[in-house]
Amino acid sequence: MFNDYYSVSQFLAESEPVQFETSKPFCNLGQEFDPSCPFDDLPKDKKITIPFWMCKEFTMKGFGIPLKTVARTFPENTHVWSRINAEPKIVNLSEEYSDMFFELASMYGKLLMEADDDEEDSDSEDDHEEYEAGKALVQKAKEAFKSRFSKMIIESHTVGSKEPSFKEEYLTRMERELFRIGRESCEEFTRWKYQTSERMEACTVVLQARKRSQMKRKVEMGGGRNGSNGGVLRPRNF
Repeated sequence: MFNDYYSVSQFLAESEPVQFETSKPFCNLGQEFDPSCPFDDLPKDKKITIPFWMCKEFTMKGFGIPLKTVARTFPENTHVWSRINAEPKIVNLSEEYSDMFFELASMYGKLLMEADDDEEDSDSEDDHEEYEAGKALVQKAKEAFKSRFSKMIIESHTVGSKEPSFKEEYLTRMERELFRIGRESCEEFTRWKYQTSERMEACTVVLQARKRSQMKRKVEMGGGRNGSNGGVLRPRNF
């Protein structure tokens, strides 16, 4: 999804908070990760909220696992996903979930699948659940984006100054950018279409070729309609 190291979208998506469960104690970091922790050390099996980039690093180094269900960011309920898939105007995806919803869902789902691959005992039931949860998250996010994008792009290409059926702030950052690009391209095409100074006209070479072709046909057909008025015309040099 991100091919550029300096991608703003990647920076924003990786800074989004997600939930993480520790598998080892974190020495002298109890208050740093959980202000309500009464100890200096953060114990194992503790659920904490950290930026995605930190969650990814801790997961790869075996300090814990990302939670399969992240209720605030990625809804598990099928009914909620149905509302997200329906139309952009129904759910304020940016405010209710995340402004980087689709990018983060893709990266988080892939992290769950990679965490399963990195485990030594990858045949365990919990590991299999993590992999399936990640796979389902990526698939749901992909289907939701396709459904919302098709409706959004149609409205962005509506001719005229008609307002869309949804509020732009309901869209994610990526959706807002795509919608504005679609609206701008529609406006530019409309301006070009109705500008009289840019009408398509045949160039001089085409007009001259057309005249030569018409004259050639007359020469071949003869002088009059029945060929008796003046006889056959002689070709002229042009």
